[in-house]
Amino acid sequence: MKHFDELNLLPQLKAALVKMNFTTPTPIQAQAIPAALEGRDVLGSAATGTGKTGAFGIPLVNRLLGNPRGSALILCPTRELAIQVAGQITLLGKYLGIKALPIYGGAGYGDQIYGLKNGAQVVVGTPGRLMDHMEKGTLSLDSLTTIVLDEADEMISMGFKEDIESILESAPMESSNIWLFSATMSPEVRRVADKF
Repeated sequence: MKHFDELNLLPQLKAALVKMNFTTPTPIQAQAIPAALEGRDVLGSAATGTGKTGAFGIPLVNRLLGNPRGSALILCPTRELAIQVAGQITLLGKYLGIKALPIYGGAGYGDQIYGLKNGAQVVVGTPGRLMDHMEKGTLSLDSLTTIVLDEADEMISMGFKEDIESILESAPMESSNIWLFSATMSPEVRRVADKF
């Protein structure tokens, strides 16, 4: 794949990509996007800064446009990355009515709960705060169609492995795809990938 217009994307998403000046996919995007669009689970390894967010964001937005009742959960290791990824997803969905809600620690619960109650279709969060919302009953995973682990190696090295596994075990795995992206493929990341 040499250009995004070769992909079977919905017209609204193609228009958003044009507005964002996305024309040529990076190697990770060229490999991951077609598999994700086919509805397969994806395991992608590429260095930071190589376009991993686009590799999962583009098929994610396309999938949600095709299934307005579906939702997605993106796990990130840090609040900074959660904010960045949510911003990118919101840009991809800007003309399509899809917005991403960042959920992370160190911020008040009020705006997060408000966003969750108002049906955020894409939730991007850190594992610890996502677990908090699940325990409070303010985050439901019932309508998930896609779960993304972004920078999985970082999350595991920061001690989030148990939280990640708890979240995945609570998700409707039979009706969801899992897309795992990591800069490195450590034995721990591989174990999580193999288990889920």
